[in-house]
Amino acid sequence: MIGAKQDYPHMRQAYLQRQMREGIVYKQISFDFPIEDDAAIVKAYADAITPKTKLIHITHIINWVGQIMPVRKIADMAKDKGIEVIVDGAHSFGLLDYKISDLNCDYYGTSLHKFLSAPIGTGMMWIKKEKIAKVWTLLCNDNPQGPNIRKFEDLGTRSFALEQGIGEAVNFQLAIGTKRKQERIHYLKNYWASRVQHLPKVKLHTSLKPEYSCAICGISIDGMTPAELDNALFSKYRIHTVSINVENIQCVRITPHVYTSIADVDRLVKAITEIAATAGNKVAAVKG
Repeated sequence: MIGAKQDYPHMRQAYLQRQMREGIVYKQISFDFPIEDDAAIVKAYADAITPKTKLIHITHIINWVGQIMPVRKIADMAKDKGIEVIVDGAHSFGLLDYKISDLNCDYYGTSLHKFLSAPIGTGMMWIKKEKIAKVWTLLCNDNPQGPNIRKFEDLGTRSFALEQGIGEAVNFQLAIGTKRKQERIHYLKNYWASRVQHLPKVKLHTSLKPEYSCAICGISIDGMTPAELDNALFSKYRIHTVSINVENIQCVRITPHVYTSIADVDRLVKAITEIAATAGNKVAAVKG
């Protein structure tokens, strides 16, 4: 199977464990983001295919830097070669305006606590109807090879409150409208990123074009490690970000949500401007 080094760690670890236990061949390609060329991304997956390739794993939105991957184009290419496709939609579900059926995938999974804002610990799995019977459940079921998707919900006693919370989150999402939500959050991301991208020492690791990114944007400042920038934003300005140091990606991830205000992102712009102005400065020690 084929995945990418920039996929989510738990996804990679799942395939690596199957490689260790069962001997599957797990091939990981790598990307230097941002990329504003769908054809180049599709070609990277296509070039990795061999006659033995059975599955391609695609992360819809790369969680480290927010790159939107051309899932449908990759899936169409894979299907032409008889290869199944699984999509990790953790950061796209509840954010981007699409239907799972638009992606032409066979399997799809997402966590629901991210942009849908459902309770932590909730998620969703989607499997193409004709594929359900051949997928075994990880937890026991009286008909593990059955064609009913509900076989995967055989978890025993669980929290009713979490399930109710999902319903309320869906109601809230529908009240806003996914298209409006996507456009608003993309606007907020571009609002701050476009105001700092030309500052000395500042580098963006994410495209500002709506077809290649939405909410997440990676940023770095010359003279500072991601951890130092993350710490400066929180300790002085009380702005929470995430320090990223994964494979070939070293940056700080900043992600507004629909509830983020213009005043919030103005404060972020001020913080980045001030930090960048003093980044890397050294104070010389003077002997008395």
